[in-house]
Amino acid sequence: MRPAVAFLLLLQAEQAAALAEPQLCYILDAILFLYGIVLTVLYCRLKIQVRKAAVACEKSDGIYTGLSTRNQETYETLKHEKPPQ
Repeated sequence: MRPAVAFLLLLQAEQAAALAEPQLCYILDAILFLYGIVLTVLYCRLKIQVRKAAVACEKSDGIYTGLSTRNQETYETLKHEKPPQ
């Protein structure tokens, strides 16, 4: 059991030493920076596409073009006549 614990401690020490190198940090920072730029560009592109689609939908002839209810009331009363008795 003791050799396994010693082996695990050595592995963690190597990882800590590897992370202390500044070149690795610079590389990771560059990768994260590029990742942020790519995500920002994709987000802005998506927002622009949504706006263009909304404008195109407003300008296009819709299904309900030409229909209007201005001439009639929303609710009309029914004219029910009683049959003569």
